[in-house]
Amino acid sequence: MYTLEEYRDVMEKCSQCSFCQATCPVFLATLMESQLARNRLNLIREIFFEKSMKLTDRAREILEHCLLCTNCTQTCASQVPVTDILIAARQEMGTDKGGVRATLMGKVLGKRALPPILGKLGAFAQKIGIGGKEMPRFAEKTFDHDFSGQIAASGVQRAKVAYFVGCGTHFLFPDTGRAVVDVFSKNGIGIDIPEGQVCCGIPLLAEGDLEGAREAVRANVAILDALDVDAIVTDCTSCGMMFKEKAGKCFPQDDPIQEKIGRVAEKMGEATDYLNALGLVVEPEALAARYAYHVPCHRAWAPGVKDAPLALLARVEGLDYVPLDNPEHCCGAAGTFFMQHRETAEKIRSPRLADIRKSDAQMVVTQCPTCRMYLSFRLDDREVLHPLSLLLKSYGADSDFR
Repeated sequence: MYTLEEYRDVMEKCSQCSFCQATCPVFLATLMESQLARNRLNLIREIFFEKSMKLTDRAREILEHCLLCTNCTQTCASQVPVTDILIAARQEMGTDKGGVRATLMGKVLGKRALPPILGKLGAFAQKIGIGGKEMPRFAEKTFDHDFSGQIAASGVQRAKVAYFVGCGTHFLFPDTGRAVVDVFSKNGIGIDIPEGQVCCGIPLLAEGDLEGAREAVRANVAILDALDVDAIVTDCTSCGMMFKEKAGKCFPQDDPIQEKIGRVAEKMGEATDYLNALGLVVEPEALAARYAYHVPCHRAWAPGVKDAPLALLARVEGLDYVPLDNPEHCCGAAGTFFMQHRETAEKIRSPRLADIRKSDAQMVVTQCPTCRMYLSFRLDDREVLHPLSLLLKSYGADSDFR
């Protein structure tokens, strides 16, 4: 469970090797030793276990100045779950329950209750240039305005899936949801979009709000576990990671909810990975275009997440893949990190943008809606979209949400 005491022993496995130095986006952007995973672990040990340091504002800043991208965890030779330990530390530090971020996470994402008037005003304000260019742009209509319930497969149904719609798709990019629905249906997959879904809970965990994350997990697992489906898919890699790896850690191991979480996690898959494994039945038409692929950081929870988009899009004749120098370089967004730590986020994003701009790719695909949002802020000359939206284009359709 996400309590520091649970990680006391595993923290001792950190050999101080500094391999995390090569993969930490924050360190590479700031070159500050305090931002390395090993030094954050040392700080946690001294504050919470040894009590040799106080939890100062500077200490809080260091522990919060992390994207939770999981890159250090993925490359740690000792397999120290650094991001889980940081989540536990943030839980120990407590949340700013009266702050703007806490309100956004708890009231909007936690309950998926964006007031309709706020969404409309936000969309209008952004159209006329109020609020700055690098703020989330709410869609005029959320995904559930047009999609819910059962959607039949075209032709013979090969499988039936439940579709967990993440907050990024629901609020910002409902066109991605349309692409998932249309592409799956065209390929003989029936879709169940159950009502009552809320945020997966990972933004709440990042804020140290364990109880808020538990509430979200309880709500979603109760809905998803009750469905008679072959699989559960999500288009967002962060949502998938939450269900697959994080949800069970929000509760004690003897909590009865663990059985439901386990069943949901077993069925959970990322949309492109699931479709690629099942295979296409409708061959895409030729499409003359060039695209690059930005690999999301939250990819390690399923082996096929990283390669599935390329495998699917390789079926499109005339569609050329333009490899980036470092396709796995973090974009710097990380939920609300880019708003909390704007300067660092921009430094992280800068080489990613340069990598894309020097390519001749006309489009950039990525599964992560937050990556899509943050990259698109500075890529006015290129379309940034979900891989299934590009696949839908090859079917002679468009995922624009109208």
